[in-house]
Formats: sequence, C-alpha cells, structure tokens
Amino acid sequence: MTAGPLVEWDPPRTATALLVCLPHAGSGAFQFRSWQELLGPDIALLAVQLPGRENRWREEPATGMAEVLDEVAAPLAARLDLPYVMFGHSMGALIGYELARLLGRKEGRWPSGFVASACRAPDDQGEPSNTPGLTDEQLVAELVADGVVPAAVGANSRLAAAVTRPLRGDSALCDSYRPPGTDPLLPCPLGAWRGQDDEGVTDGHIRKWQQWTTGPSALRTFPGDHFYHLDAPHQVIAELRTFVTDLLPPRS
Repeated sequence: MTAGPLVEWDPPRTATALLVCLPHAGSGAFQFRSWQELLGPDIALLAVQLPGRENRWREEPATGMAEVLDEVAAPLAARLDLPYVMFGHSMGALIGYELARLLGRKEGRWPSGFVASACRAPDDQGEPSNTPGLTDEQLVAELVADGVVPAAVGANSRLAAAVTRPLRGDSALCDSYRPPGTDPLLPCPLGAWRGQDDEGVTDGHIRKWQQWTTGPSALRTFPGDHFYHLDAPHQVIAELRTFVTDLLPPRS
C-alpha cells in the first residue's frame, strides 16, 4: 500500500492549532517525530512526507514544485480542521511557502503564521547546482562540505546511499524552481530563522523574507549551523510553541 504525504504521531485531542512541518532536501518527516511530545497538548504536529524516502522509499522522488503541490495540497486542505502554522526548513520553506499560497488562493485557508528556517527568500536562491554531473560519492561530499547535509551522513556509506536518491530529486526541484509573483503575498506573521554559523544562509538572506508577507516579520538567530533545529530541538520547539500560541485567541 502506498503511504500518503502526511504523517502524524498521536496528535493531542486537546489541540487548538496545527503545526505543519516540511523537512530539508534529502530528508524525511521522521525527524519531527519527537517534536509532538515537546510541543505539548495545545499543538498537533503534521509533517509532510515526500516520495522517495523513509516510509515512501519505493516511490520515485518528485523533481518539480508543481508535482509536490499537486500531491500534498488536497490531503492537507482536508486535514486543516484547526488554525495552522507552517514551518519549513531549507527546501521545506520554499515548498511550504508555495503550499501556503496555494491553500490560501484555492481553499481560502491561509496560515495563521509561517516560519522560514535556514532558507533564502524565493527570489534569492542562488545558482543551480551541478548535481547531475556528480557521482553519488561526489554529491554527498559536496553537500557535506556546503553544510547542506550533516557530516554524519558523509561518514556512513549506508546513510549516504539512502539520501542520494531523494537528494537528486530534491536538487532538481530546487534547480527548476522559479520565484512566484508577489500577488498574493502571505497575509500573516512571518518568522525568518537561521543558525548563526550557517554561512550559506546569512542574516542578509533571511531579511529578504520580509518582502514576501503583508504581515509583520521577525528575524531570529539560533546557536548552530544549517541544522540548528536538529542540534538543539528543545530551544527551537520552545520558540515555535511561543510563535504558534501567540497567534491564537486565548482559551475561553
């Protein structure tokens, strides 16, 4: 049986908001599994699982943004029975931004807030990668050197083999991505977060996210590198919990 694009882990029945999480390139939804317990009883976590990884390993990875949106938008819209906030890390922030705009335009379901983590703004993605011309070993080594893949992956041949296939699909998705027009912008608060040691995503890069919302925006820097959210999850989740709860009306 084919797994779907959404994953949940015992969402609390008392939740008053959803936190939709999208992972970075080459990775899957299971990195967020421990977050549900840390978020507490008021927030239900819903993770997006792209094909070609983890429980969807047998499926071919997506190679374009439209392909991802076509698969994820309808199931996610059907699950949005509560106000939601979207958190996307690296490539996940690009997908999340496009997904939020689509849900707003087509379904009238705009997010209450959006967090772009370790990601440049849509119109500042840089040069295309040279992924197609690299061997699997060269690809992993280059991504580790660039800080896009954790060093532990490059040091483990089994892990490296597991991420190469989805990484090629994700690289094709990012290389073919074109920034959207500015209409409509997200009509909600936006957080632009980064790790202070992330040389590929600087303060200047995340500052440009302010142009992609009509709501207030706030920049936040955490200790760590491109994967700060995995290195210190308690601090990041505490900040996420505050970000989400501050957007919701108080309990009556």
